[in-house]
Amino acid sequence: MRILARFRALLAVLLLGAGAAHGAYPDHAVRLVVPFSAGGQFDIVARLFAKYAGERLGQPVIVENIGGGGGNIGAAKVANAAADGYTLLTLGGNHTMAKAMYANPGFALEDFAPIALISASPHVVLANAGAPFKTMQEMVAYAKRQPGKLSYGSPGVGSSMHLTFEMIKHRYGLDIVHVPYRGGANALSDLAGGQVQLGIVAIAPAMEFIKAGRIRALAVTSGSRSGVLPDVPALAEVGYPELDAASWMGLAAPARTPGAIVDRWNAIVLAFQRDPATAAQLQVMGFRSRATTPQEFKAYIDAEAKAYTEVVRRTGIRAD
Repeated sequence: MRILARFRALLAVLLLGAGAAHGAYPDHAVRLVVPFSAGGQFDIVARLFAKYAGERLGQPVIVENIGGGGGNIGAAKVANAAADGYTLLTLGGNHTMAKAMYANPGFALEDFAPIALISASPHVVLANAGAPFKTMQEMVAYAKRQPGKLSYGSPGVGSSMHLTFEMIKHRYGLDIVHVPYRGGANALSDLAGGQVQLGIVAIAPAMEFIKAGRIRALAVTSGSRSGVLPDVPALAEVGYPELDAASWMGLAAPARTPGAIVDRWNAIVLAFQRDPATAAQLQVMGFRSRATTPQEFKAYIDAEAKAYTEVVRRTGIRAD
């Protein structure tokens, strides 16, 4: 069955040019909604993907940033859009936990047709360059000596980074104030400027700040070190071996989008992941990719929703 699904996806991508030439879908620009501000992980990958997809479709794929609500505002707009393949969503872990975090997030996972998983990246725990600690262990000791003094920025309430840092606080017994932003880029700017002392985002958007010495990486949230930050320990090395959290991004359409359109976009994602140039770009930024069929991506989403719901229940974290 998997071989058949892969064949259908590859056949769909071969038919892209012919379809466009005969006035079939798409015959005008496609809108790709990124539910966070520009410059964050979703935005970086979405713009790479949009350029690649637009070249193969023969129509522009326009990235639209709709931040706020931990990704819920943008997701709700796509959930209520026409199911015609002209409005798509970059869907992530924040959406799988929305039902558990919010009384009314504005959408349900059933409002979307999963297309494919695109990429994943560990989170990285960060500190302002002038903070009075240089390692994760020193940060934990400092926070315990001065409860409530430190603050951390995340891409928003209900984001996977927010939940991950709250898990870290719970694990180490820390009192650190959460400051939510409309995306990772905004959190990084304030972290570098000293408005907050700590932050948590995906690796890619943080790399420029780390290399410039404006912020310091304390730990990555994966079970092992990241190849792009080889000198930064994994949390497994500093007292939290059971945590392996990542920020992942996939592609989804409004529910009831025709299966042929879903298959076509799945084929584009697979081709994007296999393209040597884009694969190299993703790898340099610390992203991992994993090919999935729409059915496999749905199973992945369901498993993530179950896991995050349990974490929310166990920690008591709520966004409202």
